[in-house]
Amino acid sequence: MIRTFSLGIAGAIMVAAPTAAMATSFGFNLSLRVAVHCTVQHQPTGFGAIAGEAVSLGSFREYCNAPSGYDLVIRYAPGSLQGARIIAGSEEIVLNGSGEAVLSRANGPRVRERPLAAVPGENGFDTDRFELTIIPS
Repeated sequence: MIRTFSLGIAGAIMVAAPTAAMATSFGFNLSLRVAVHCTVQHQPTGFGAIAGEAVSLGSFREYCNAPSGYDLVIRYAPGSLQGARIIAGSEEIVLNGSGEAVLSRANGPRVRERPLAAVPGENGFDTDRFELTIIPS
């Protein structure tokens, strides 16, 4: 009985084995598209004077998954903040009063948090707000 059972299984395997004519390959391509998402979040902690004449404005966290990078842009009222310096971590720019300036550039996706400070220009802080925006490249 054991021999009959063994031969029966071997016979079934030989019948079920695919032949070269029956061999078929299957495949599929998977493609994913991730939406570009960029944000800037201001954290108003640590306001007040810091070293020299700089005024701490807290910190901000920037996140952008744009594969080709992005510009971090500061927007403010045109004609204001002329000569003011904006300091974001180790990067610094001097505003010319145009209403918009690129604070920093990234060549790829990035997440980082930096302190934010400002040094007033000749006219002091002659506007009550500015806005940080990320523009994907």
